[in-house]
Amino acid sequence: MKTRDIVITLVALVAIGVTSFFAYRYEQRRETADTCPFCDRMVHSSTAYRLTVDGHEVAACCPRCGMRAQVNREQGKLDHARATDVTTGKSIAAESATYVEGGDVQYCTHRNQPVAREPNGVSIREYDRCLPTLAAFKTPQEAEVYQHQHGGRVLTYEQALASVREQ
Repeated sequence: MKTRDIVITLVALVAIGVTSFFAYRYEQRRETADTCPFCDRMVHSSTAYRLTVDGHEVAACCPRCGMRAQVNREQGKLDHARATDVTTGKSIAAESATYVEGGDVQYCTHRNQPVAREPNGVSIREYDRCLPTLAAFKTPQEAEVYQHQHGGRVLTYEQALASVREQ
């Protein structure tokens, strides 16, 4: 009986140690990653939208979040904006990019589902600053290929800004 108790205690200690290790690594990664100043989500290299305002660069998590800040002038007067081409990860001028709105890929909110079960019922998220998703592409052809794979609609920069204003 005593050996059994020792084994159970050791297994519990190992489980606690492993859980603590992974929790520490997760928090450490979150602290070193860029955080979007508008929605407090992580800025991913494949979807970042960079605004230059008064000579300072601000990184938004995605084009929709960055464009919303642009439209609302949340940081001040915009000097210029750069989107990230989803297929190559390279920075491109936001005005020259082609965007796909909607579709089945949600870059910013893939972990935050719109419906959550809670003890007293179901919670439905009515609004999310990053939805519907806007993905940026260097060429209209790349955007059309993405659209055929994931759905959504292809937009120019001006159309994407108009869509952000309408929400």
